[in-house]
Amino acid sequence: MAQLILNGNVAKSKGCLQRMKERGFTYIGVLIVMAVMLTAMGAASEVWHVVMQQEKEQELLFVGHQFRTAIAKYYLQSGNKYPPTLEALVESDDPSGKKVHFLRKLYMDPITGNNQWGLIVGKGAGLAGIYSLSEDKPYKTAGFSDADRNLEGAEKYSDWKFVYIPPVVRGQVGAGAGAVVNGFVRPVPRTK
Repeated sequence: MAQLILNGNVAKSKGCLQRMKERGFTYIGVLIVMAVMLTAMGAASEVWHVVMQQEKEQELLFVGHQFRTAIAKYYLQSGNKYPPTLEALVESDDPSGKKVHFLRKLYMDPITGNNQWGLIVGKGAGLAGIYSLSEDKPYKTAGFSDADRNLEGAEKYSDWKFVYIPPVVRGQVGAGAGAVVNGFVRPVPRTK
């Protein structure tokens, strides 16, 4: 009978060898389970990252709409003038001297996580719009609302421009689609 020396002791039974083999298989099994779990966690992490980025995109759309709406209200209430600063959207004086609020607060850029925005200057000075300073590639590139059709096909978030373009005044010559109004080209309607 073959003898096996374990930790200085002579093992004389087949049961000892069998237990050693079982421990080896158990160890390999644990390693395989851990490898599968790590792979699954990596995949879940990637999905989580995509979902978080899509939520940030939705928040950027919301914030962009808030700024565009506030700029439009300011423009219409101030005699067709754009706001001089973003701060003027939070608190301004109307012609009677009364405090007016067009925005509740200055929103942070959800993509970059800071208060820095790209500013679009309108004709005659003032801020006509904002955009994110992020150079990251957006996940959403199609399926935008009519108000955001200019965002389709954008290659980076800084291409997502939220601009207020004043409505066309009746009888204004050349103010149809493609015409320049207050320094901006009016969007051409989408054909179906």
